[in-house]
Amino acid sequence: MNLKDISSKYSSSTKSNNAKAFLKFKDCTLHLHKGYVQNNYIVEYNDGLLMLDGASRPDVDSLEGFITKDINRSMSDLRLIAVTHCHPDHAGAAHLMRKKFSIAIAAPESIDLWYSGFGGALQHISDTLQSTFMATQMKSGIKWLYYKRKLNPDFILSNNSRLPFFNDWQAINAPGHTGHNIMLYNEKNSIIYIADSIIDNGSKFLPPVPVLFPEMMKESLAMIKKIKPEYLLLAHSSMPFLRYNEQMIDSVIKKIDAKDPLFIRFFYLLSKFTGQYRALKK
Repeated sequence: MNLKDISSKYSSSTKSNNAKAFLKFKDCTLHLHKGYVQNNYIVEYNDGLLMLDGASRPDVDSLEGFITKDINRSMSDLRLIAVTHCHPDHAGAAHLMRKKFSIAIAAPESIDLWYSGFGGALQHISDTLQSTFMATQMKSGIKWLYYKRKLNPDFILSNNSRLPFFNDWQAINAPGHTGHNIMLYNEKNSIIYIADSIIDNGSKFLPPVPVLFPEMMKESLAMIKKIKPEYLLLAHSSMPFLRYNEQMIDSVIKKIDAKDPLFIRFFYLLSKFTGQYRALKK
């Protein structure tokens, strides 16, 4: 089933307001901000804002404009950034936004181990360069993506732990892309932000690049099937949200064992410097 099929089958009648909200619930409104190379989701409550993931470094100014002008809220209302993993398009803006606006950061408990040591430093450089290359392929232009490799989160998220200030959201362990990925799940509204667990390339759904731990990745995708949320939020998708579809999940699981093209295998070689990769492979 391709993207067009799913879009047609699961069309939505959600209303947009002046703040360009695309999904409204009784207790909150979900906003989409189109970032440099990824979707940024802001969840608006009466008493504060939650940002799902840490965006890219070039997104800092546009996120400030989006929150203050489109959503019409103060930056002081943004109480938490929940980072899912360490890559440049998921953690790159978090450091700067914390420094500039005093926003707390929550992240997986082992996130800073991924880029630790000499191998981790090489991995950080490699990931930043890979993200820059992908941005050129997306015709997003070349922008400065470099960011501090150690996040030093204010709050640590373990499996099933509730987010600080927003306890209707919880972290779900979802390793595979790295050893520490998480998804962010709101059971009340049946939404799950799966970050890079599935990628929409515009015509079909694929596993992320790289999948360093295939069996873990399959288990993470199977967890989505177990939860059966109503809505899926993807970091990389032309659609702001998707209705849950088990066939789509199954098709991505099958692709994990498929032989990758030489071009993709080259990226895998550039993704194994970190000592955490070797430790988890044992």
